[in-house]
Amino acid sequence: RIVILICGVEMKVKVDIFSGFLGAGKTRLIKKLINDKYYREKIAIVENEFGEVSIDGAILRETNTVITEINSGCICCQVSGNFKKAISNIISNYEIDRLIIEPTGVAKLSELKRVFEEKELNEIVEVDKLITVVDGERFYIYLNNFRKFFVDQIKAADVIVISRSQYLDKEKLEKIVTDINGLNKKAIVVDKEWSKVRAQELIPKGEYNQKEYNKVFRRAYVKSNKGVSAYNDSAEDTFQTFAMSISRSISRKELISKFNFVANTNSFGEIIRAKGIVKLNDETMNQFDFSLDEFSIETVSYEGEGIISFIGVDLNKDEITKFFQ
Repeated sequence: RIVILICGVEMKVKVDIFSGFLGAGKTRLIKKLINDKYYREKIAIVENEFGEVSIDGAILRETNTVITEINSGCICCQVSGNFKKAISNIISNYEIDRLIIEPTGVAKLSELKRVFEEKELNEIVEVDKLITVVDGERFYIYLNNFRKFFVDQIKAADVIVISRSQYLDKEKLEKIVTDINGLNKKAIVVDKEWSKVRAQELIPKGEYNQKEYNKVFRRAYVKSNKGVSAYNDSAEDTFQTFAMSISRSISRKELISKFNFVANTNSFGEIIRAKGIVKLNDETMNQFDFSLDEFSIETVSYEGEGIISFIGVDLNKDEITKFFQ
């Protein structure tokens, strides 16, 4: 049994879980919190990719935080044993005060909560906050097409943070907040534009309900299309993942052009999310994110071969490989 003793009192390590559907912005939010010095304690991150490689782990390492990665499955499903072992190993080997858990975007938050209630983890850690990041632009797309995963993440959360709120008009943002409240009356719903507030206004510290939160932090501001396929109860039954290495350099223009094509064709199956690290023609390494019809890219510090990871439905792996190689 692993415990931390302070002045003779047995202390459990606090845990924050960052849930959110594919491409919602979980990693971006965690980076903001770290960069804004939201966490004053010693922290470690457990990062889970549903697939063969971790792109986000490489990005989070830029924060100089301890990162443990669990790939090839969802931590609330068939690899929960590896997950429990990873938690125990971190607590044994590092002096930390808090763990940040970033599960795959297709994990059910309710199932992950149950994992933490099991004896092996309940004795050494204590869940502090359950945070779900919701993509405001794609709220109704995901609600209509992947309802069970999406709604589960909302219902189980203590704090729900809406991403990309700056692209929504006031009326649409208010409707999304109302619909989220209809699914989860107890959670704090945060609709602020991330770049314009301190981290503590996104993830409030201490005990708040929605009324108290609104008193302390003033509320802020405020596009969607393209339907996606149906869902099933299991992430493994519904979604496919595919990773490929890419050794050649590529121009930013070509990469953007390829994903513009992907967003408007079904030739490759239904690619819901793609992310990767590639070498551009100027020899810099760049990390990119693609989600339905949105593409972003930024230069990162990374050494290694380029790699792209895809998540979707009925993926045509041969055609994808041919297209990008």
